[in-house]
Amino acid sequence: MAIAVFGVSGCGKTTLARQLAEQVSGLFLDADDFHSALSIAKMGGGAALGDTDRAPWLRALDAVIRECADTSVIVCSALARSYRDVLRDGAVVAFIHLVVTEELARERLAGRRDHFFPASLVRSQFEALEPLEPDEAGISLDGAAPLAELLSRARIYLDTHTGHRMADAVSDPGSEPEPAPDPET
Repeated sequence: MAIAVFGVSGCGKTTLARQLAEQVSGLFLDADDFHSALSIAKMGGGAALGDTDRAPWLRALDAVIRECADTSVIVCSALARSYRDVLRDGAVVAFIHLVVTEELARERLAGRRDHFFPASLVRSQFEALEPLEPDEAGISLDGAAPLAELLSRARIYLDTHTGHRMADAVSDPGSEPEPAPDPET
């Protein structure tokens, strides 16, 4: 089984996926490691990738997912339904969509120093973003929530919807994004 944590750049997907992989003893895979040098240079230069750029990248990710015998946790933008369809081709994939505002994504990206993706491309990701559809296996979570809460909700979802035992509690957090807690309460 594969777990794909997806969303726009700056949503917190890498942080969540690394921790989730550790908690479920899964293999962590960063989709950025599968981009071609040309795609990385293109994004680094401020140009968004098109479907032609993404096609070989998605096929490579799909092949890795299918080859993994154990649980893998992959961090990937997977913004469009068609991209998620490629990833689940021949594999069982549960998707965790981290939902953030464009303002929060830009704020987080402004603090990055070691990544090729510029904040100037955030708008293009929001334009390409297609939220999970009801027939897709997955959950949407508020990426502004604390990491511990995101981990808990993700594990509960995986327990109750995939048959893959990962958490002690059993409840359904729902498929709509969960709001971040009010810091004043």
